[in-house]
Amino acid sequence: MRFLEVEPKEASLREVFRELHTLGEETDRFIIASDEAQYLRFYGSRGGRELLALFAHAYDSLPNLRIILAGSEVGLLHDFLGIDDYESPLYGRVGGEIHIGPFDKETPKAFLKAGFEEAGAKISEEVEKAVSTLDGIPGWLVLFGVKYIETKDFERAIKATFDVARGLLVGELRELERRSRRYVQILRAIALGYNRWSLIRDYLTLKGMETPEPRLYELLKNLKKDGVG
Repeated sequence: MRFLEVEPKEASLREVFRELHTLGEETDRFIIASDEAQYLRFYGSRGGRELLALFAHAYDSLPNLRIILAGSEVGLLHDFLGIDDYESPLYGRVGGEIHIGPFDKETPKAFLKAGFEEAGAKISEEVEKAVSTLDGIPGWLVLFGVKYIETKDFERAIKATFDVARGLLVGELRELERRSRRYVQILRAIALGYNRWSLIRDYLTLKGMETPEPRLYELLKNLKKDGVG
């Protein structure tokens, strides 16, 4: 195994990528992966465009590198990458895309059983309980599996999973409310079953937040991009 031959404090990202490309010659490609990659748009002073330019350089000139960008806010990630935007450094580059949605009814059971078998853990009836409790969301199933292996206790593992989920949800709601109080009220309206444009608009009006239609359209579009609408 080779180590990078550049000083981390002095090397630019371009130099690091170039060195990883060289490593890829020995390992049959080197993979760089980033989760929640939509937040890369906050990198640097130009909204992440330096990174996009680097990704474009890697695409064009470093064939031993493979870059995987994952994110839960799909719309924001698409906007950031701008593959269809001629002003984006990545415009015109062809990339593969994989959408991971909730599992169907049977897949979660097989998913958990395979994971437990691989980890050498035994679990039987708890699989059914976990699937019915967590539905088919892959991330929560993974977290439950990790917590169950750590604790060997179903109730503690479920509680730990819900604690994490609750913390993430509260954090996301606070961030939405910081951007606009209307976001949270829109989500409340939808949770109450107000699933039509006019009903959501009227609900906001009742809450003292009269919202013009163009503004409501933008708010709903942003929620969809955030992956919560």
